[in-house]
Amino acid sequence: MKDKMSVKVIGIGGMGINFVNFMIASGVRKVEYITIDTDSKNSERSQAEKKIFLDTGVKKCSREQAERVALQCESQFRELFKGTDILFLVAGIGGATGSGIMPVILDVSKRLKIFTISIVARPFYLEGFENLKIANTGIKKIEKITDSLIVIPNEKLYNHIDKKEPLEMAYNKVNEIIKEGIESIVNILTEVGFMNIDLLDIKVVLYNSKDTIIRVGEGKGDNAVDEIIEQLKENNLFEGKLENAKKVLINFTAGHDVSLANIGQITEKISDIVKDKNVNLIWGVIMNQDYDKTQKIKTVVISSV
Repeated sequence: MKDKMSVKVIGIGGMGINFVNFMIASGVRKVEYITIDTDSKNSERSQAEKKIFLDTGVKKCSREQAERVALQCESQFRELFKGTDILFLVAGIGGATGSGIMPVILDVSKRLKIFTISIVARPFYLEGFENLKIANTGIKKIEKITDSLIVIPNEKLYNHIDKKEPLEMAYNKVNEIIKEGIESIVNILTEVGFMNIDLLDIKVVLYNSKDTIIRVGEGKGDNAVDEIIEQLKENNLFEGKLENAKKVLINFTAGHDVSLANIGQITEKISDIVKDKNVNLIWGVIMNQDYDKTQKIKTVVISSV
């Protein structure tokens, strides 16, 4: 059943298209990519197999106009998403396109009983009160329909980048962490692991979740455990906090000689970070021959309250 899982990643608007292009360039497979935008030039630069341009008839549309044209395409979306097991939606949420289109897609997906994970970026404060207002309204609307919501406050980028670093590099750091989270879930569903996690486990952690976060850590050798835990503590680019988690999913990717002691120590230290000692913690290991030579252990943590 695993190899028949259907996972789609939909990039909506400028941020969504940037992310899909990043995923494709990173070589993440076993995923179908779709982009949707109301800007024809933006849509043209998408590298997705399927790109949808929604023509609102104006150069710069409002949220209401984007929503209206998306509603007219409901039957097209329904046909496009049929048979999908998990749908990831990625968008910036302070403008018209993401705020207008994402709720329509989520509504169609809900009727098709598709499990949806929505990843949205909240605008910088300097983008203005109006954009923040649109974002907050959009997030509240999305939260009611999606199965899982992951919020990235752009403001947090200031704490995790060199102030002289180009903006594109800063966004690539966010893209990399989101990519790792999605790729981890895809691998869980499509690869046979030493300790298996399945779709049911993913739903246990992510269904009806709030303050969902993704953390990634990687290490090797004698200091692998400490390196991984340090990275998991630092990679805080999301709105939620690992400390407040009620449900935690840990996916390890490692070579065939990975020790149970290392896996156990990492799991225990993650558990120690979480305040709730009754946390629902699910973990699994995927053996990957590419890691045999490097002897690295990659740890992806997805948690929610």
